Amino acid sequence: MESVLDILAGWLEGYIVRVIQAALVILVAYIVVKYTDKAVSLIVKAEEHEFLERFMMFFKAVIYAIAILMAISFVAAEPQVFVALLLVVGLGITIMFSDVLRNIGSELYVRNMRAFKEGDWIEVDGIQGRVARMDSLGVILETLKRERVYIPYTKISHTTVINRMSTYGLSLKLTVKIPKTYDIARARELVTSSLSSVREDLIAEPSVSLRSITESSYVFDVVIDIMNIGKVEKVCEKVVLELKSRDTGVDVEF
Repeated sequence: MESVLDILAGWLEGYIVRVIQAALVILVAYIVVKYTDKAVSLIVKAEEHEFLERFMMFFKAVIYAIAILMAISFVAAEPQVFVALLLVVGLGITIMFSDVLRNIGSELYVRNMRAFKEGDWIEVDGIQGRVARMDSLGVILETLKRERVYIPYTKISHTTVINRMSTYGLSLKLTVKIPKTYDIARARELVTSSLSSVREDLIAEPSVSLRSITESSYVFDVVIDIMNIGKVEKVCEKVVLELKSRDTGVDVEF
């Protein structure tokens, strides 16, 4: 029959082994976190310091949290029970923060696409505006009407984004509604002649196409390529004033 000392020695030996395993887990987590910065820098743009710091802070927190929980599971008296509780808690946290985790992944995806940057003029689901800011949750667009539209990264990553900036200037789309007091040819001529007032600020001839006909108006899609992005507001105001001067019933949407 084993003596009490032998049983105690066996238990102590097994416990020391678990403590060493827990220490190794913490050490591995420290090494992973320490040498991850260079790997992440190769994936994420180096200029985006704010996003990189935020991403690394979140990444380190996740690594350390997993390491601590694993270490506790090694030294716990009932590891099987602890692992079961850990799975339940982990599943609950994942469900609770699923939107946050999804948005972080979407932000990483959008920034790595590099389809646009702050200052660019973009269109998202028909909303056009200048990218005023890209924060941790989404993009803030400033429209020509001085409206500030907030679009989350989860929305941007699942829809079509049009960057209207080019090396020559800005391609801007307008929707012009002409009352049906005119025929189609006269309505189109009204739009094209009004656009001639800003021709000197455009790169090329504007594009005018009939989108649809409603009960009360003709709806035209107009695309103008503005040479100087700094004159966007001035050009648009001039177009609206010119159209309104010819017919007050004309409606223009940006």
